[in-house]
Amino acid sequence: MHTRTLNVLTGLAAVLGLGEFISALIIKVEAYPDSFPEAAVAFGFFFLLAVWLLRSRRVTAGTVFVGILCLFEVVSFPGWTRHNALDWVFQIGFAVISLAGLITVIAVLVGGRRSRVTA
Repeated sequence: MHTRTLNVLTGLAAVLGLGEFISALIIKVEAYPDSFPEAAVAFGFFFLLAVWLLRSRRVTAGTVFVGILCLFEVVSFPGWTRHNALDWVFQIGFAVISLAGLITVIAVLVGGRRSRVTA
């Protein structure tokens, strides 16, 4: 069970990382005023770093890192500027995936703690 939730978390982090790169591209192409696509690129690399941590069996560090990133995404979601329907759809989808990431982070941390207690 722990391996399955860890694989789901790794997949969600990878999707979020790629989504950040797509977001940066959208921001750059649309040339939004007061935009900072470099921040989206940085978050993309942060999510990919978290994927690397999870894949290299640094489960606790990777899980906590993904949790912090997802929490930031969920908390900052109401403040994101939306210019058109593409922004609404993309950003709501991104927030939902980030929320799923938070839920999965909790499941991985609880599952890891449970397996240490029973061992």
